[in-house]
Amino acid sequence: MKFEIVLVLSLVVLGSHFGFSQDTIKLRNASFEEFDENVMRLGQVPREWIDLGDATMTPVDIQPGQWNVDKPAQEGSYYVGMVARDNNTWEGIGQKLDGVLKKDSEYDMSIWLAKAPKFRSKSPLSVEEVLFNAPTILKIWGYNEETKEEELLAQSQPIGNEVWTKYSFTLAPKLGSYTEIDLVVYYAPGHENENGNLLIDNCSDIVEKSK
Repeated sequence: MKFEIVLVLSLVVLGSHFGFSQDTIKLRNASFEEFDENVMRLGQVPREWIDLGDATMTPVDIQPGQWNVDKPAQEGSYYVGMVARDNNTWEGIGQKLDGVLKKDSEYDMSIWLAKAPKFRSKSPLSVEEVLFNAPTILKIWGYNEETKEEELLAQSQPIGNEVWTKYSFTLAPKLGSYTEIDLVVYYAPGHENENGNLLIDNCSDIVEKSK
């Protein structure tokens, strides 16, 4: 019995040296719960994340409670709402990673996504209040702060569902290694320059696939 225990422990140790282990990158504030409670949640980027939207437009919102969005969070109490607009602008957030997405490696990641059915805001073009109801997609980018290189690592199918749905992605850097991950909303095919919204919650860890 003692021999069997020693053998198992030896295999675990050997596995860590011969590529059996997996690197895991944990996102900070992955469910968007932390933010400055002294500031309105309207146009507020959650803590640990940076704004990637157009500098002339407002940032993402902490939801629910803004623009007629009342959907409960998938996890916790809050989530992020993003929009793509009819003036060729869109929103996004990014985070510097506590690790590196390595070139020629593959990683698993999942994110819960949905669309708000009653999202109403002002159109940048008409300046009238309209429904932001067009389907959108989520684009996941890798970015290297040192080299300034970026790469589209994955994107979702068009998101038109109003129920929280878990989407799984494989991130496979081919052009370089990346120290930042960016989550950006964009127009679904056939809906370019239409007003749409995307709700994002509960991002998973980023887990390297075994080789």
